[in-house]
Amino acid sequence: MSADGPKVELRDGILILTLANPPFNDLGPGLRAGLLQAIAGRDETCRGIVLAAEGPHFAGQLPLSSDDAAPTLGELCLAVAECPVPVVAVLKGLVTGPGAELALAARARLADPGLRLAFADVTLGLCPAGGTTQRLPRLIGARAALRLLLSGRSVPASEALASGLVDGITETAPIASAMRLAQALAVGDLLRRVEPDAAAWSAAVAEARRGTVARGQAGRRIIDCVEAALVLPPENLLAFEAVARADLEDSDESIGLRAAAAAERRALALPPVLTRLQALSVDRIGLVGLAPDLARIAVVALSREVSVSWSVPDEIAREAGLQAVEAGIEEGQHSGSLTPDRARAMRERLFMVVGPLADASVPFLVSDHPVKVSEDAIHAGAARLVLHGQEGEMGLALSPAGRVCEVTLPPDRLPLARATALAGLRRMGLSPMLVDHRPVIGARMADAGRTALAWMVSRGVPRRMIAAALDEFGVSLPDPVSIETPTVLRAMPATEILNRWLSALANEGARLLDDGIARRPSDIDFLMVAGYRFPRWRGGPMHQADRRGLMVLRQNLRSWGAEAALWTPAPLVDRLIREGQSLAALDG
Repeated sequence: MSADGPKVELRDGILILTLANPPFNDLGPGLRAGLLQAIAGRDETCRGIVLAAEGPHFAGQLPLSSDDAAPTLGELCLAVAECPVPVVAVLKGLVTGPGAELALAARARLADPGLRLAFADVTLGLCPAGGTTQRLPRLIGARAALRLLLSGRSVPASEALASGLVDGITETAPIASAMRLAQALAVGDLLRRVEPDAAAWSAAVAEARRGTVARGQAGRRIIDCVEAALVLPPENLLAFEAVARADLEDSDESIGLRAAAAAERRALALPPVLTRLQALSVDRIGLVGLAPDLARIAVVALSREVSVSWSVPDEIAREAGLQAVEAGIEEGQHSGSLTPDRARAMRERLFMVVGPLADASVPFLVSDHPVKVSEDAIHAGAARLVLHGQEGEMGLALSPAGRVCEVTLPPDRLPLARATALAGLRRMGLSPMLVDHRPVIGARMADAGRTALAWMVSRGVPRRMIAAALDEFGVSLPDPVSIETPTVLRAMPATEILNRWLSALANEGARLLDDGIARRPSDIDFLMVAGYRFPRWRGGPMHQADRRGLMVLRQNLRSWGAEAALWTPAPLVDRLIREGQSLAALDG
């Protein structure tokens, strides 16, 4: 058996197979082979099998690269589904991708109350590969199955139980409960499934096909698989899924989505030395200053049940701050994310102070300028961040979209203070991405993009032409591009408009890497996708530069560099070409 195979134990006639590669128990080739070997080589006294897992999750990570190694996921799931003895899966934490498909192949499933189950391949521009497009509709109905497969959303334990995705919820002794269920199923089938209604299945497929305009290629292929699953036997359906998945893996959409997902994983991975520390508890924060971003921080903190004390210099600033927070709360109520009771509680947790903060010992403080506080009044592990901080400061910058932020944590600051900074941001629902020196990546990238567009407008390229080219790519023309349009207009091909804009972004990203501010090209991509509305399926500007090729990028930059310094090639571009490397090679 492979070294990364499951732990195997035979207990009271039940074979317990435990996935033992936490936290996510990736179902790689070694683990698949180990599971297959254990199932095929089970003792003749074995009356049932329990699939369990170590760590917080059953199997909770989507693979970002193709995996055709034998045995395939489809072969494993087929062996589980057709096993002569009943297989019961014990699910907990996040169960998605191959883990969700393996769980679905079992005869029965028991869930921990904290379960989040998702068939999320579509979020990577892919379709399932383990027979799920056949098993899921037979379990919960084609209409409900298509909704899950086409949205990729996670289902909590209570909903999974109500829909029939799981057969029970176990708060204590899950392995023992699964063993009892497996023993009962070995005696008689207590979980008889209703045969699907072919007419309802076909109607659900037709309904889904009418509504797939925004779901892309993956959505269409998933519907094709579900339609075929009504008539194909399991082995043929697996082959049908495999062809669809292989086609999708080669598509620009899936390549971009997987690049964006990989960038997100890298960018949000925190230094182990900081995650191991016991950060200060952040149930209240302090804000100092007038910057509009402080109001945004206040709203997200209040929405996460964190109290906010905000220090402003005068009554005018106090009224402006209260109005800004109130606008954020009203927006939440209008969108339906805030109930009246939650909104009322948020207002009660906000304390606006004219003058210095009454309590300077708050564990987490953000200001729009460096604040001098007596060292005696500050806990050794307290975090003190400055919006758009200078070199050597713990700096913070919020992105315009979403809840992503850039954070600088100088190494000379106490590790506990750095850990508290990260913990505090996460406590407020903000996703911190570490940068070096100053948190200016987003601002510089956005400025480079606007400057490129403004240059084109200033040279007579009509705004409508620029807007159309960007819209086709998946973005909106930034507002405002406030350059006066010349009297004489000039046409520019949509391809050149896009390439000038993308080249300016990639070139600025290369400069940020040269300056030692951005840690990786993929960090820039993550920030632009998550925080600046760059289309996720496009992967990011650095990913796009690699897709076009650095030689092509440099040729364009050299051609346009004579027109504006914006396009003068960054030294990194030349260096990577000389070394025969791509930008992705710097991601490590």
